[in-house]
Amino acid sequence: MKKSLFFNLSLLMIFLSSISYSQEKLWKINLKAKLNNVSWIEQANNGVIIAAGDKGLMALDNSTGEEIWFNSELKAVDRSSFQNVEGLPLFFAEYYPLAAKKRALIINASNGDIVYSTQTDGYSIKAYHIIPEEACILFELVSEGERNLMKFSLKNWKSEWTVNLGKIKGLTNKLNNLSGLSFITQGPLFSQNEELIIAIKSEVYVINKNTGSLIWDYSADKDITTLVHSKLNNSLYVGVKNSKRLTVLDPATGKDITPGKLKLKGSMLDIVQDEAGHLVLVETEGFNLIDPKSGELIWKKSYKIEYLDEVIPYEDGFIAIGKDEKNGSISYVDKDGKKVWDSKVKGYAYYATPTQSGILYVSTQRSNILSYKDGKDVWDKDVKFKSIPAVTYDEKENKVILFENKNGYKFDLTTGVITVFAEDVELEEVKKSTPLEAEYLPAGYFITADQHASLLSPDGKVVYTKYFPPVTSVGGLTNLAQKGLAVAGVDIDIEGSLNNLKTLKSLGNGAYRSAGDQNEGTSSTSVVAGLYVGSDASTMATVFEITKTRYYNSRNSKDHKFILTKQKNEDSGRNFIFAINKSTGNIDYKIELIDKTPSYIVDEVDKRVFVNENNQEITCYKL
Repeated sequence: MKKSLFFNLSLLMIFLSSISYSQEKLWKINLKAKLNNVSWIEQANNGVIIAAGDKGLMALDNSTGEEIWFNSELKAVDRSSFQNVEGLPLFFAEYYPLAAKKRALIINASNGDIVYSTQTDGYSIKAYHIIPEEACILFELVSEGERNLMKFSLKNWKSEWTVNLGKIKGLTNKLNNLSGLSFITQGPLFSQNEELIIAIKSEVYVINKNTGSLIWDYSADKDITTLVHSKLNNSLYVGVKNSKRLTVLDPATGKDITPGKLKLKGSMLDIVQDEAGHLVLVETEGFNLIDPKSGELIWKKSYKIEYLDEVIPYEDGFIAIGKDEKNGSISYVDKDGKKVWDSKVKGYAYYATPTQSGILYVSTQRSNILSYKDGKDVWDKDVKFKSIPAVTYDEKENKVILFENKNGYKFDLTTGVITVFAEDVELEEVKKSTPLEAEYLPAGYFITADQHASLLSPDGKVVYTKYFPPVTSVGGLTNLAQKGLAVAGVDIDIEGSLNNLKTLKSLGNGAYRSAGDQNEGTSSTSVVAGLYVGSDASTMATVFEITKTRYYNSRNSKDHKFILTKQKNEDSGRNFIFAINKSTGNIDYKIELIDKTPSYIVDEVDKRVFVNENNQEITCYKL
């Protein structure tokens, strides 16, 4: 009997060691006495772990698990309200004082200081806007169906003022409020004097940026679609939905200073500025230039293009893009408003950008590059993307890598040549609607989605392809592009990840590495990230910096993708965190999660995982 018991215990020990074989447990702490029930954990920007419970809110050192601070008054802090302030060791959240309604707080994660409290009951912080040149953050507050805007100084970390911006009206606005969306629809903008300018739907509010007093407000008949402040003439241009009138206001007084000859033939779409300092007025019936001194149109006739949607100033001219669900067009126009060339585009051109070799466009039916010289196709054969392609940049070959619908392409931005390097590639559990993204690695091209990981070699071979079943359904996270375009009012069939369009735009502008990539292993400076405020270099002041020590640890974390998955076969339906080696597809580390609804944090900087189990214990694993 003893021998049998010993044998069974030995098997159990071997089994337990096998499920935690590669990760080192750095620390473990039981917080039942301190918090009773650990409701949730999050990580602040400076690395500390924030733990909320029945008895209060606390911060733990992510390296040791030691308590940094504890606030017994902050009981029942709402996790859904927690949000880090980008680039700062600040976060905001809501809590419920005894016998009172919720209150909103902004907390310094480093020491637990409450740097701002709404004091009154019923307030929520919905969104924020960091304005480095003004050394402030604008926080959007909502209380009892009313909007408020608060200015928070980055110089002394104190609230300077709060201004009331009226009641929330309409069902849509109330739903947006519940979902945490920003109520500011245009702006914030700053004039040359003391004015802060924003628009909320059909209302314009101009606020004294120093005192918070409302200087003036303006009400339009319909929603304001464009709000532009020109520093060239210190004027405010207001475009209204489906209106043929462009209104110009004095930002200091709100006085209508619209020139008599400045009339629209269609509805205003946008106002942008070119390198010469002109304002480019874009309306549905064409575009023209506004002389900032006189406020009048420069060209005798506006340049017209069917379904005009966007104008991009480029070198000595302009790229005009017409977008329709079936057919569109792209025109190259010189600085005098004369056509250089015009090219028809089949399908809805949901993306277009200038590159070194021409204008790259992607539509629902075809994709190509149009030559700056004559507007003809640079590629001998169209590339047809059925969804937004996954995009990355091969630093060794100096080419853009595109992957979509089982095919991989290499695109030389300098010559414009595109070649197919992978055909009919089968990736496990990948469909047209799967929002794939790509990443360049020395070993090849890492293709990924939430629960998917694959690697293609530079010659197009599948090194590995794997799918990891989610713990819960992620069906609601798929058709991201379709939903994004639907919000923009476009009814077309296009799917994928909208992040890829941002990558394409950066590559088209010559930014072969994003700022995010540079903060993950390509810089050698002593300080790699931070927030600095001031109007110019001579007045810049440091608010917060991330040091090289914390930064360099992040290089190794780029080697892995962390996936929460449920294993049904050999692991009998248990939940795990897998650390997938991007170059090999191997599971380098795995942590078993006891809870069916686990709470965990992956620290990709210091390469650690923090697990909250049974709402009592927090365990830190070194990966």
